[in-house]
Amino acid sequence: MKIKRISTQKKNTERFNIYIEREGKEEYAFAVDVDILIKYNLQRDKELEDDFVKEVLTAEEQQKAYRLSLNHLSYRMRATSEVETYLMEKETPEHAIKHAIKRLTDQKYLNDQQFAQAYTATKKATTPQGPGRIRRDLEALKIPKKDIDEALAQFTEEEELEKVLKFLRQKQKELARRSVRELKQKLQQTLMQRGFSTEVSKQGLQLVFEEIEAETEESAALYQARKYYPKYRNLEPFARVQKTQQALVRKGFPYALIAEAIEQVKQEEEEGI
Repeated sequence: MKIKRISTQKKNTERFNIYIEREGKEEYAFAVDVDILIKYNLQRDKELEDDFVKEVLTAEEQQKAYRLSLNHLSYRMRATSEVETYLMEKETPEHAIKHAIKRLTDQKYLNDQQFAQAYTATKKATTPQGPGRIRRDLEALKIPKKDIDEALAQFTEEEELEKVLKFLRQKQKELARRSVRELKQKLQQTLMQRGFSTEVSKQGLQLVFEEIEAETEESAALYQARKYYPKYRNLEPFARVQKTQQALVRKGFPYALIAEAIEQVKQEEEEGI
């Protein structure tokens, strides 16, 4: 068989439809990228052997994978595993994926070491995440351990502590509604989830809560007493006080502070405040 006609695709001028002549009739054979057209010197009246066509179609699959990858990379920098996953979702043959990844790596379009550096720098500058969370993210992207370690070396302990302190100071306003103990537990858990080390988290909590004066927790206890005491107004006086005490104990307030808060709320209620 031989090529009868070659036409440019309407929606993509870099792709061409190849038509062959079979038994005196023209029929569509396959489509190729412009680079494949040139590489294999596809032109009208060229004779096509089966092995040659197979080679052309293999090269076309590889070129298509490469083009898809370039488009995927045009939006942002990506890890090698992200491009592999994207091509698999496009049902790309394995040989074409391997060829595209090697070509992109050779051309420096893919570089997991540089990706890890850029990812870490961006997350450090724009998110309240610690190095532990960033490490987990990079591991999920199958970045080599040595590249992750090298990238996270730029995240110093001083910078980690600074991010912890900034986060904690933003949360101080919650002391108007929580006990110091309850808030500390909540913040410790949140910091660990965000990837900050236990040691730096504890150091940050100690520094921040040293700045909190006793009246802050008194205000929080009073806030909670004002919330719960009216809630149990239908109970007998003793049971009402007991239920309110239990609620505040669960919040982590000391008994002496609870007693003072309930007494003040009772007085406010009696005075119609």
